[in-house]
Amino acid sequence: MGIFAEMRTFIEAGGPHLAHTCRHSNKAFTVASHRLQRSRTQNHRVIIRCEAENTKRHLGPTELKVSKIGLGTLQWGDTQKGYNKTFTEDSLSQVFKAAVAGGINFFDTAEVYGYQSMKEGSASEQIVGRLAKESGQPCVLGTKFFTVPWTNVLIGGGLRLGRQSIVKALRASLNRLGLQSIQLYQVHFPFPAFNQEVLSEGFAEAVDLGLVEAVGVCNYKTAQLQQFHSLMDVRGIPVASNQVKYNIFERGVEKDGTLQACRDMGITLVAHSPLQQGLLTGKALESGRAQGDEQVILKLLQFIGAVSGGKSVTQVALGYLTAKGAIPIPGAKNLHQVKEHIGALDLELDENEVAVIDERLDAVK
Repeated sequence: MGIFAEMRTFIEAGGPHLAHTCRHSNKAFTVASHRLQRSRTQNHRVIIRCEAENTKRHLGPTELKVSKIGLGTLQWGDTQKGYNKTFTEDSLSQVFKAAVAGGINFFDTAEVYGYQSMKEGSASEQIVGRLAKESGQPCVLGTKFFTVPWTNVLIGGGLRLGRQSIVKALRASLNRLGLQSIQLYQVHFPFPAFNQEVLSEGFAEAVDLGLVEAVGVCNYKTAQLQQFHSLMDVRGIPVASNQVKYNIFERGVEKDGTLQACRDMGITLVAHSPLQQGLLTGKALESGRAQGDEQVILKLLQFIGAVSGGKSVTQVALGYLTAKGAIPIPGAKNLHQVKEHIGALDLELDENEVAVIDERLDAVK
């Protein structure tokens, strides 16, 4: 099917919203075709730093301002994910420098990320700390407290019990990062060994000691988030963020009320796995990995990207999340990936385009 016929199919499938977006259809088809051609070479261009104010957002009700797209470092240092085989600290240094130069200032890590390389000094926190220092630019770093008592099996230290273990773990993280304090400290996930009262006490102590600027949580459902928010509010400390899985193919946070709860409480939703492990990419479309309904959605994203300045499937997938008010933190192990993420910083999908995507998702799911 030719590009013009494909786009007409998209319009018909998308209904009135898409038809309105492309009301000047013949002109749009021609322009989109040219933009698609240009998009194939966009990753070979020099990265231009995005300094527009609209590429930054406050993290919850705090004073921290982060890029509307961050960078996740789950795979950094993880030998099972290819560290020191398909990518190294040298290549990650290029990624970090390109990210900062391109306007990304928010980097997310955790004490257990890449723990396999901790003894060699190459766990995720250790790498992030070194690269942030090397960059010489102000960055917002976030790490996490792993709530499992026997975390020591993975990263050393004692058994984790009680509030005192929270500050102890934080100090160990700061040591690996090479920092005196960190901007964002997060509960990695709720776990019975640490109830919300204990967590709130430990995190409040971290703030009082000047070790942390802001606190957040990860993988919290609405009721858990409301409870933690209330406990921190009593202590005069806002909850900055809730990091959860959220992408075009995984919209559970929209359906279970988590996204709305974050909005109601002024908490920023940080979206991990925003590209569904590489499924929301042009590569997945071209390789045939995406099939059936997934392929239909990716082709729709491809078209929207074409009429939005030649943006890629990846960039539209990220733009969808930022349009919903989330801050996606895709991973990156090479320059191609980080350039894709940078290219989404200036993308602003309008309500019409978001509605088209939602309609198609609702129709196929």
